Parts: sequence; C-alpha cells; structure tokens
Amino acid sequence: MIDTRAVMRSLPLVASVLGRKYGVKVEIGGADAYTDGTVIRLPSLPSDVPDTLLALARGFLDHEASHVRDTDFKALQDANLTSLEKHVWNTLEDYRVEHKLASIFPGCRQNFDWLIAHIFGSEQRDEPIQPAVNILNWLLLEVRSWDVQDLSNKRDTLAGQLDRDFPRVRPKIERVLKAVRTNCRSTQDAIGFAREIVRILDQFANPSTRPEPTDLVDPEQQQTQGEGKSLASTSSSSAEVGKNQQKQENLSETEGTFSGEDAQEGSAVEDYSLSTDQADSSRDDRLDDPGEIGDEARDHLLDLLGAGEDDLPQSLGDILADALQVNSSGSKDSAVTVAVPTTKNAGPLSVDDVLEAKQASMALRTRLQGLLQTKILSRASSGRRGRLDTGQLHRLTVSDHRVFRVKAERAGIDTAVHILLDCSGSMVRRIRLACQACYAFASALEASKINVAVTAFPSSQLPHGSYSTVAPIIAHGQKAHIGLDLVPAGGTPMGEALWWVMQDMLPLSERRKLILVVTDGEPDSLECATQAIEQGGRAGFEIYGIGITSPGINVLLPGRSAVVNSMAELAPAMFALLEGTILER
Repeated sequence: MIDTRAVMRSLPLVASVLGRKYGVKVEIGGADAYTDGTVIRLPSLPSDVPDTLLALARGFLDHEASHVRDTDFKALQDANLTSLEKHVWNTLEDYRVEHKLASIFPGCRQNFDWLIAHIFGSEQRDEPIQPAVNILNWLLLEVRSWDVQDLSNKRDTLAGQLDRDFPRVRPKIERVLKAVRTNCRSTQDAIGFAREIVRILDQFANPSTRPEPTDLVDPEQQQTQGEGKSLASTSSSSAEVGKNQQKQENLSETEGTFSGEDAQEGSAVEDYSLSTDQADSSRDDRLDDPGEIGDEARDHLLDLLGAGEDDLPQSLGDILADALQVNSSGSKDSAVTVAVPTTKNAGPLSVDDVLEAKQASMALRTRLQGLLQTKILSRASSGRRGRLDTGQLHRLTVSDHRVFRVKAERAGIDTAVHILLDCSGSMVRRIRLACQACYAFASALEASKINVAVTAFPSSQLPHGSYSTVAPIIAHGQKAHIGLDLVPAGGTPMGEALWWVMQDMLPLSERRKLILVVTDGEPDSLECATQAIEQGGRAGFEIYGIGITSPGINVLLPGRSAVVNSMAELAPAMFALLEGTILER
C-alpha cells in the first residue's frame, strides 16, 4: 500500500502528483528549470532532497503551473512589451495567476505564502546600482505584502527611501495598484495596468509628454486658468468632460494598441483611468506635478525606462529557477532524472512465438490468482463489538446484542502490475525471449482480472541525444495484445524508467502496486536505479526482476529476482520469485 508521507518526500513523485492535480505536464532532467507555456521542466536534483530545496521545488511547480493554466502567452507576445513593461507585467501577473490557482486549490495559498516570505522576506538584497530600480523593488513588496504581512516593514522602509529620491511617484502608482487588486482579471488586464504604471514613470521622466487636462477646453478658459483658479472652479464640470474625453483618446495611444478583443479585455484599465480622472479633478491633481522632481531623479527614471532585461531585478520564477539550478547535481550518476515517454515501433509477435507464450501463460494463470491475493474490505455487518450502529438498536428489544458495525475482510485481488521491458542494444540476442515472457505474463495477469501494463525502455532518442525515454506498449486498462515484437537499441536507463513507471502507477486505485523489470544486465547508472528502487520501496511499490539469460539483475534486487533461460523456465521462476514474498504480506 502506498505511503503518502514517503511519496511527499520524493521529488519525482511529488512532481507527478502536482502535475496531475493542476493538469500540466512536468518533466525532470537536465540542468535547467523553466516552462515553455506547456511543459514545466525541473533540473536533475539529488535524490536525497533537503526540506528547503523540496519546498522550493514545490513552490516552483505551483508558481509555473499557475502561469501554464491561466496566462495568455499569445496576448503577451502580441503586446510586444518593452523590458520594463514586461517586468512590471510579470509582478502583476504573478499575483493574479497565483490567486486564481489558490482559489481552486486552497492548499496552494500556504505554499505561496511560505515561498514569498522565504524569498523576499529573509533574503538580504544588495543596494541596486540604479536608484530607480527601487521603484520596482517597492512595487514587488507592495503587491506581495497584500498576502504576506511580514513584508510590510521592508516595504515601508523602501517606500520612505522612494519618497525621498522620487517625490510624488509612489502615490501615483498606488492608485493604479488599488485598481489592480480588484480589477485585474486577465493577462490583458495585467498588460494594460503595467503600461499605465510605465506611462506614469515616463511622465515624470519626460514632463512634456504628460497629456494636459485642458487641451480640449476653450482657449480663453485656458488663459483665465493661467491667471487664477477662480474661473477653473466655476467651470469644473466642462473641464472634467474635456479631461475624460482626452483620457479616452490617450488610451489608444499610451495604453497600448487595444483593438478588437484587446479593447474588450482592456476595459479594467479603461475603467480605472476614468475613475482616477474623476478623483483627480476632486482633489486637484496638480499637486503631483511631475515637474517638481529634480533633474537627477529624472535622469535615473530615463535610465530605468531604457533598461534592458539584464538590468532589472529577477522575477520570482527566475529566482526559484536559479535556486534549483544551483542545487542541481553536477554528477549524472547521483541525479534524479525521469524518463520521457516517446513512441517506438512495435510489430506483432510471430504465430510460433504467440503459441509458445500461451502455453507458458496457461501454467502461470492457474496459480497467479492465489499468489496475488490481497485483503480487501467487504460490506459491513452487525456484530457484538465495533462501532455502535444506531440503526440496529431495535435488536435490543428482543435481547439481540448485535448492534455494532463490523467491517470484515475477505480475500480478493486488488493489485496492479507494470512490466518494464529492457530494449537496450545488449538485448539483441535475448529480445525474442523477453518479448514472449512479457506477453505470457501479461496474458496470465489479465485473465486473473489484474490490471497490467507493459512499457519498453529506452524508446526513441531525444533531439539532444539522450536515451532517457520509455515507450508505453500496453497501458493500464488496455487489453493485452501481441504487438510486442520490438527492436533493441540504445542504453539501459533503468532508474529513469522506474521513476516514470512509479509516476504512472501512483494514481491507480489498486492498493497493491507491483513492478516487474525484465532485463539482461546492469543499468547505465547503478546509483540512479538503486535510488529509484529504494525510494519506491519506501513509498509502497513492490519491485521484482526477471533476468533474461543473465544474473545481473540479482545485484539490484537480491532475493527479489530470478533468471530465465527459456520459456519453459518462466512459470517455475515466477513461482519461486513471487510465492515467498507475496504470500508473506
């Protein structure tokens, strides 16, 4: 039976659980951590993962899964953002998609809160070379402190410094953030709000680019407003109308080419713009005149507006990716890599091979059902001890004391078996016997109503030259077939294949999960295979081996493996292997 605590301590199994939970594909291998919008890739990490590193890996999966599920990458590409706009967008989009994921999977909220506090609360960051970068650092802490109050002190300290270096910039941005918190519902909304924040910075850096609220007002009124504000106050209604019209026109120019569907999705930013115009008119927004900041501050803002991606702070995803990549094992042998499923050509077995395999299958079938029995719960019955069943209390009126619910057990088959077939180049002279053995065993298991699957390893070579691949031949729930005539090629990525099989079997409903490795020798990485077997055993998987004319499997699975030299030896070898171990459970 699967041990949930052991599963949650195993990174490959945790990644599999989270990938299925979120509906995204997760791969483990290589040296990089990233997502391409479809697949989340974790680097090869040591099998004995420290608690903090495991938590960071889980946080990376949660974070990137939220983007894979809810970020519109096409909208982002079409927006053609500048480096600064994209950085601000990333800050806002991270908040949006994480909240969306946490609303569906509440357990993510705790993971995100720990991650944010760990990354941004405890980490001591160097003072940025470019002072205006503190605007982005404050923006990040402001958004993240909405959920993690522990960041408030760092945020407030940075806000004070920001107000000294760039007076009146922060209140302007805070008005946008207030709308972000309530109205940012899509990637396009986040893009629009990011552009609005960058536009504010641009107005402070280039005061001449700021739209004048009086552009659409009568020229005589403009002259009067320059001489005194009495006339402006008496004609506030007409000025407000003109200002709103001006804002509507500026949206298409400064908010960033909304058209068609984009215009519909950008309504949140448009609503913000109109509402802030009304608020500005009520409290005389000229107090925030960008012309009041100094020339040095304006130069720093100009530098920030022209900064490249490498000049800006890292995003949360990049920080997590770097942390995982630093801890990625430099040694191939000591790293955990999970095989990638690909296709492999397979033809039907010959008539003679099928006939010989069926003869062996009949001998296996007669005793497998007894060997693979497990205890399963039967329907509850009434008894004299157990848990009180209030529905049976009427029995006491006739002196019948059977008023307790009793859960009995009966013998039954509740087992799933996955056969892992070695198709490496060294199997050339043994592949016929191995394929026959797989078909015979799969047929016998299927006849005994046991959920069986067959997977070959390695499969086709990956583009970068790796043979860490598997080829599912018969999937769980699929009827056994004779399409098992396979051509051997490549290495022996046994450990990588075992991890994939365990990931594949983890969601199965059967309480008992057996893996049978059919091979002719040792794996490419003995350490990787040993780690997979040990961690799989702790998680509750039972792993056995059949050596095809070779005793090499005995090194990996001493006492849980047998050697077969012909089809006639398959049934006796299987009985000798399984009878003593399975019946003890």
